[in-house]
Amino acid sequence: MKDRERDVLRKAILEMLSKGHVHYTDLEKKVTATCYSFATTNTFKRQLRYLLDNAYVQRVARGVYQITPKGHDYSVLLT
Repeated sequence: MKDRERDVLRKAILEMLSKGHVHYTDLEKKVTATCYSFATTNTFKRQLRYLLDNAYVQRVARGVYQITPKGHDYSVLLT
């Protein structure tokens, strides 16, 4: 996967989470429903894991995620 494709998926995830708490299945469906051929379930999982591991996103309950202040800053950089 190319860097630009990773950035597109990360940006899509962070934009959805910036609207509030989002459940995992809703997040996955919306991201993989984009018209990008590289937006598969596996790539979504990898990018969400990256965002979690780097504290851009946090899990607030089982299957519910939210963006962190660090994630807001990162989202601006991806623009």
